[in-house]
Amino acid sequence: MIQNLPIIHHQAVSKSFFTAMNIKFYVREYINKEGKSQVYMSITSQGKRKRVPVDIYVNPINWDDTKQRVKNKTENAETINLLLDQMSARISDIRIHYRLSNLHLSIDKLLEELKSKTPNYDFLAFMQNYLDNCVMKAGSYKKNISEINKLREFKSFIPFSDITLQFVDKYKAWLSNVKKNAPTTIAFSIKTMLKYIRVAKKYGIFVNIDPDMVKAGSTKGNRVNLNIQEVNRLKSYYQSEFIKPSHKLALGYFLFSCYTSLRISDIKSLSREDVMGDFVYFTIKKTNKIHTIPLNKSAKSIVENHPQLFISWRTEQKMNEVLKDIAAVCGIRKKIHFHVARHSFATNFLRKGGKVEDLQVIMGHSDLKTTMVYVHMIKSESVTSIYLLDD
Repeated sequence: MIQNLPIIHHQAVSKSFFTAMNIKFYVREYINKEGKSQVYMSITSQGKRKRVPVDIYVNPINWDDTKQRVKNKTENAETINLLLDQMSARISDIRIHYRLSNLHLSIDKLLEELKSKTPNYDFLAFMQNYLDNCVMKAGSYKKNISEINKLREFKSFIPFSDITLQFVDKYKAWLSNVKKNAPTTIAFSIKTMLKYIRVAKKYGIFVNIDPDMVKAGSTKGNRVNLNIQEVNRLKSYYQSEFIKPSHKLALGYFLFSCYTSLRISDIKSLSREDVMGDFVYFTIKKTNKIHTIPLNKSAKSIVENHPQLFISWRTEQKMNEVLKDIAAVCGIRKKIHFHVARHSFATNFLRKGGKVEDLQVIMGHSDLKTTMVYVHMIKSESVTSIYLLDD
């Protein structure tokens, strides 16, 4: 049975008053040909009453008016009572959400929430609805959808009232123990969730936690990069007559990125004509900013060596699979994927004495702090080199 939770109504800034909403399940007096009566839900509030039919039919003899449930010894009693319990729980979630959010809940609004496929009090539905009404790039949309689905896999229904610090901790543990996600992946999932919590609070929805008090962790991780010798080893393999035909295309794009810093999304936006001159002009997919970089001799040699480069394409996933095979062939034990090429460009640029300010411009970073990550990586290498003096 649902308790009479008071609902807050707005009157004045400093004054609120409470009203009761009584909800009761009962069976209708009318009995059909099968000897069953339909279960109804009666909702009373502020002198108004509505009777709502529920898609459940029972023999009136088996109905317990006091418990508002089917008697336990009745056939299918467990299933029927579970359905009524779920409806009661959903109603309680709606009422709690409206009360905590200082929103008025009328009978009509309650029924609207019950019928809605995207209820306002469900965090997952809120995330999906907000995402569907946002303008964002396909890649960003895909990442957000992936995070929503991951959260839905953890828990299929999440009322805002359930979002507590304990909930976040349990989600982190699930991501680590069940999904086997890396710390950086977990941090990204938590940051995504916190982003939507902030949006919900901005819209006036009450949430039990302050997102600024939750530590998501770092999404930077350990940036794998190839040193100059390793890049040269890949280049020698690329230009040799012994390279496997299935390796040529993926390695060509990877090396082009090693010498230009371009992301795979930007490389895929270019045609062969775009890379035949001394400069490359393009719009950065991630920031939508127009960008220009000069083509060095190394990058040009990569393009010239394979006529299908910037004509034939493979998916990023497929190229990453091929790159793992290439690393094994070339004796490189690092786990490489396409973005390693961009990291390799940055670190090798600095190893060669390039200025961090120039690197920022080449890589299209709006904030120097982003570029400074690579400086810190190089400094870490310099510190560990002291062990070269050990016998």
